[in-house]
Amino acid sequence: MICPNCKSENAEGAKFCKKCGAPLKKTISHEKMINSMSGDKSDNTTKIIIAALIIIAVVLAGAFIYLQTSGNSASTQHSSDAQNAASSISNNNAADSSQPAQATQSSSSSQPAQSSSNMKILGGTFSTGSELEDKTYAHINVGRENAGKSVIVQIWYSRDGNTLNHGNMVPVTVDSSGYLDVSSADAYAYYPDFAEINLFDSNSKLLDTQSVSLSPTSGTQSF
Repeated sequence: MICPNCKSENAEGAKFCKKCGAPLKKTISHEKMINSMSGDKSDNTTKIIIAALIIIAVVLAGAFIYLQTSGNSASTQHSSDAQNAASSISNNNAADSSQPAQATQSSSSSQPAQSSSNMKILGGTFSTGSELEDKTYAHINVGRENAGKSVIVQIWYSRDGNTLNHGNMVPVTVDSSGYLDVSSADAYAYYPDFAEINLFDSNSKLLDTQSVSLSPTSGTQSF
């Protein structure tokens, strides 16, 4: 320990200078002071980091618990809705099955058969006017047994391999004689020399198709 008065060196812990008798005070070196301050700052930083980690952990735990609770609630609600729907379907089926079978059969048999699955193109005629501005008319036979049925007819007209129209899908009802009458949407600049007929049921399912070669003149031509 250095005496602050005479700068003599004394033993560590001495209270008075052995040379001049001046009282000695315990001093802390600059290096120790810095180390002490650094240690305090390090401790404070560590404490702040630990506190932040604890806060983050608490927030994450709360969020996880919230999500778990919400998910369980939604699952419970969906399960309840599914059970209610199943119960409703079961009750409806039970109510339907309680009707007499004989009445059901009678109702079914009273409806006329409307199936068009076996409908075919049996023949017909194409007619064009004497002027190119006239439309082309198709008179198509599908059989008297199909009278009253609803179908869709599409006819493509062409001349020398060039299409003349857009092939519109035309809903038609079979008349009492078993024929379908369809006119072209527009007149053409040329008489058609070929026609392709596509016959569909009311659900646009193709039933039959037929290609017809025509003479590119006015008049009525059979096929």
